[in-house]
Amino acid sequence: MRYAASLDENNHLLISKLGTVYVNFHRPLEGKVKQVTIKRQGNHWFAIFSVEKHVNETVDFPVPSTGIDVGIQTFAVLSDGTKVENPRFLLKEEKKLSHMKKGSNNWKKQLQKVQQLHIKVANQRRDFFHKQSYRLSKTYEFVFVEDLNIRKMVKNRHLAKAIHDAGWGAFRNMLEYKCKNNGGKLVRMKPHYTSQDCSGCKKRVKKSLSVRTHVCKSCGTILDRDHNAAINIEKAGLDLLGLCPTA
Repeated sequence: MRYAASLDENNHLLISKLGTVYVNFHRPLEGKVKQVTIKRQGNHWFAIFSVEKHVNETVDFPVPSTGIDVGIQTFAVLSDGTKVENPRFLLKEEKKLSHMKKGSNNWKKQLQKVQQLHIKVANQRRDFFHKQSYRLSKTYEFVFVEDLNIRKMVKNRHLAKAIHDAGWGAFRNMLEYKCKNNGGKLVRMKPHYTSQDCSGCKKRVKKSLSVRTHVCKSCGTILDRDHNAAINIEKAGLDLLGLCPTA
């Protein structure tokens, strides 16, 4: 349902035909509110704002570029070694639920708990993505990521749940439009041997998924596997765009 709405300085939302309600904001609004959509999820109501925002054509980015390698153990590792920990929302919430058999007397109550769980997890994950993508899009002019075939990857039944919980595709899409809105650019790179090749000397060092440290006997480079991959992703991206890497 869409309504005309206005906000006052005390976070009270005046909605046409409905009146005034207090809103608990997940993050500050940027721009002039043009429209609000009222949405119900389970027992909770949400207000989704559409805003008009002026895009600054001359953005000063603190850092020219970064490469990002996403994972399961760690949500993401940047080419400078910065780690973004994986919040694992679904795993944490599932542990809170008791195990009940379908058809039992408490099944309906359990079903409602599961439905509420997925709504809560989806909201937590979306909020996490917004905060991380906003920070990255404001910091780096060029963001290089692997163009992963996520649909193919989730066919692995051992990794499917963890990949869905991580939400790489949704995060990448959110980061892409925020980079564009902030005057930067997200570039998708082909995921060719980024974890195998040495970021120091380019020699290929074969390793299984269980090996989490990159060790190159040729040049002596020792790095976290994902950090090594993130450096390779950034280097390949800069080369693709014909840009010189920063020291």
